[in-house]
This record gives sequence, C-alpha cells and structure tokens, in this order.
Amino acid sequence: MSKTVNNAADGTFTTTGGDITLKVGALIAGGSAGDVFKVDCGADAACNALGPVVLKFYKDNDQVAPEQQHLAKIDELKAVSTGAGDKLTLMKGFTGKSLSQTDAYLALTEKITDKTKLDIPKITKLVQDAATLAETNGIAYLTQHQILHQDINDGNVLFTESGGSITAAQLIDWDKAVIVPAADINEAKGEVTRQKANFDRLFETPEVDKKKADAAATKAGKTPVTRPAAAPAVAAPGSAKPATPAAAPVTPPAAPGSAKPAKPAVAPVTPPAAALPATAPRPVGQAPVLPPSGGRPAVPAAAPANRRP
Repeated sequence: MSKTVNNAADGTFTTTGGDITLKVGALIAGGSAGDVFKVDCGADAACNALGPVVLKFYKDNDQVAPEQQHLAKIDELKAVSTGAGDKLTLMKGFTGKSLSQTDAYLALTEKITDKTKLDIPKITKLVQDAATLAETNGIAYLTQHQILHQDINDGNVLFTESGGSITAAQLIDWDKAVIVPAADINEAKGEVTRQKANFDRLFETPEVDKKKADAAATKAGKTPVTRPAAAPAVAAPGSAKPATPAAAPVTPPAAPGSAKPAKPAVAPVTPPAAALPATAPRPVGQAPVLPPSGGRPAVPAAAPANRRP
C-alpha cells in the first residue's frame, strides 16, 4: 500500500509511492459497503508512523473513490492500494463501541430480564446524551471541513463511556457523505439535527414505548385500563338467533342546581315470545283424528245421535 498526502481543501490526495507492509487482523465490523479489519504493523516503520489505523475491504468498488475523497477531505486517509486487485483503504482508527454495545446501555436494557422494571428516564437520558454527542461531532466536521456525514446511525458512531455515562462520540464510515459549499453550512446543520432525531428513534423499543405511554397517561390523571371483552349473546329458546341483550339502566348526573339526581332512564324491555295456543281438549270417547296417507287431514266422523227406544 502507498501512503497518501491529503489535500483537505478539495478532498484530493496524491500517493508517495512508498510501500507500507502490514498484517490484516481481526474483523471489527461489516456493512453493505465493506468490511473493516484491525491492522498489525509489526516492525514496519512506515506503517507505525501512521498512528492507529484500520483497513477497509470494499464490496462495491464504486464506493471506493467517494470515501477516499471524503477521508482525504477530513485528513483521515492514510494509505491506499495502488496495484491491481482489491481496492483497499487504510484510514485513521478510533476506539469505542456502538451505543447498543456499550456497557452503559446494556446495563439498562438487555441485562434487565423483567422488562416491566426498565428505568425509562435513565434509558431516555442515555440515548439523548449519546445522540447529542453525535450531533456535536457531526457539526464539528461540517464547520471545520465542510462535509456532511448523512448517515448517522448506531453502526456509524463510536462512543466512549465512563462510570455508566457516554462521554464522547466519533463518526465513522464516510462513503455516503457530501462536501458542502461554505454558503450552505448553516442549512446543513439542520440536516445534522434531523439525523440526531432519527438516531433517537432507533432506540424506541416496544417496552420503552409502552412504559412511556403509561407514564404519560398517569401524569394526565388517566389510569390505563384494559377493558374486558363483552360476553357472547345467548340464543333465545326455540330461536336460531341470539337474543338482543337488554341495555343496562343508566343513572344520569344530577341536574344543574339540584341536589337530587335525575330519574334513571327506564331500560327497554323485550317482550317474551307469544305462547303457542294450546290444543283444545278432545271430547271423551272421541278417537284421535289422523290424516290420511295423502297428507290432507280427515274430516272427523259425526258422533251417533241419541235415539229414543
């Protein structure tokens, strides 16, 4: 690899032609653009003179030139591969962790097994403090180097921590950045602030949302209530359709200026189904009349008349 001489004014660079020998170490992180690895300079003086560095292998070679230009713009480009084969970038290395991997965040979230006991105010403050530090770092790059990051997310910010608090933020991965004209810097600051808001929303978990909603309801004097489901209607005897339940009587509030409450409304009453007419009793001694096989009822025979002897 060849060391670079960066021109921060326009984001260009030249190579010195000197070879840098290094050993590729463990994978640090991977993304859609490429993978970043640790570097072991060993005894190579030229490599050690660069300070802390990391090496990026690209999955999409179209992103090599833009990121190298942006790294040259902020003077964090250290060396590039100049021969045929994989396009590599040696860049300034930083220490830190993504917010979701910091001890401070894990102690308040993943290590709490009972999610009903999450300390929402502490989680919210930690995330907001981290987002503010990321915003501050983004604005510093914007004002000092006229470059807008455009992709502030959990994978592109390294945080340092101390005593359970986030103390510093460092933006990384500049492949999606844009160089901003000096006249547009103030407007671009608003974009950094919008990215900060998006960063906050990345950490809104369902448990956090639920506890926030309950806390807001309690503060407003409303206790969240789970309403029981209505009991299923029961079919009326002899009917295929369920009976319509009668409405419960409602007692209205007292009329203005009156100590007595208004009369309760009378609940509507569903009349019972009409009873079927009873069958007339058969005269004593008369046989039951059965319909003939044709389906029409037979005419009952007349009782014999009483005759005088």
